[in-house]
Amino acid sequence: MVHELDSSAAEVRFLENLQLVLAESQTSSTYKYALLIALADICIEDAPPNDRAELTIPISRIAEKFLELYWVHGRPYGTGLAGTASRTLLQNYGKQAAVVTQADSLRKALLSPTHARCDRRWHREVTRIVGLLDEMPLWRLQRLRTTTLDFLYPANPKGDSITLRPGVAACFRRFHALIVRLVQAEWMAFLYSVPQNAEVLGSAGDLANFLFGPQRESLTKARPKLHDLQGGRCFYCTEVLRGPGEVDHFIPWSRYPRNLVHNLVVAHRACNSAKSDVLAGIDHRQHWTSHIASNDTDLCEIGISNGLMADRAAALHVADWSYTEARRIHADVWIIGNQYQPLV
Repeated sequence: MVHELDSSAAEVRFLENLQLVLAESQTSSTYKYALLIALADICIEDAPPNDRAELTIPISRIAEKFLELYWVHGRPYGTGLAGTASRTLLQNYGKQAAVVTQADSLRKALLSPTHARCDRRWHREVTRIVGLLDEMPLWRLQRLRTTTLDFLYPANPKGDSITLRPGVAACFRRFHALIVRLVQAEWMAFLYSVPQNAEVLGSAGDLANFLFGPQRESLTKARPKLHDLQGGRCFYCTEVLRGPGEVDHFIPWSRYPRNLVHNLVVAHRACNSAKSDVLAGIDHRQHWTSHIASNDTDLCEIGISNGLMADRAAALHVADWSYTEARRIHADVWIIGNQYQPLV
């Protein structure tokens, strides 16, 4: 019974940490998503002898998985919108992710990963990806803004392999389907976030965003009143807004996907972008609590006139829950600009 309790607690902690990695680690390409799927697959294929065992994985093994995962991603996507030509989706902010180009060159020459494994070019590309993994995603995967979780494998190991900590491989196996679906969804969301992909994917987003995403039209209509309620100043930095500003969910949409009008503020684009999906610091929370208490009647009117839910008590309960969970797992909170600190 004690063993079962220990195991359950470890599994919950694993999933909590994985959620933090997906939500709060800094990402400029899709590499972290490929890395998580690669590790999950390898834990199925190369299972250790028991659930509490470590698993040592050569970095070259992960590199081969990368080539498989990106094998078809260099193909042109779709037909575009309004007559625009189809093209390869960018998987990096800026120039194309190197692995996409490398995998595509192999695909065009060698038909399939099975054929490619017998060719010297496969081994040459694997060696290149090993260098890329060693330089970037392998050691950044567990790094948040101010802390490193260090729950999958030692953060800065030496050599040509990594060793998953005891029990990690078992968690990857047990939750394989859940992890892969979750990571694939985050991968697709990243592709939508790259501006250059909009003409191919469509700026309106996909069906999931249509069904479950924030009601953008309602938020846009509510923005002028929210702007006036804040005296034309950014909610976070308090500087004058030069323009309409952007509507931000004070408790990030990724944590609680519901449009409560009391959870909406207007901010500079830079502040909104920097805060992103991270909780705001305690000073910001106190400011927000005072703001919605002082303007409850006006916020309710804004909600009613724009088809948004108005419920201050619910918004406060959501905030209490969000900050309690963040404090329990020592998550970072956003202060201003590029400043973050652990919530204590």
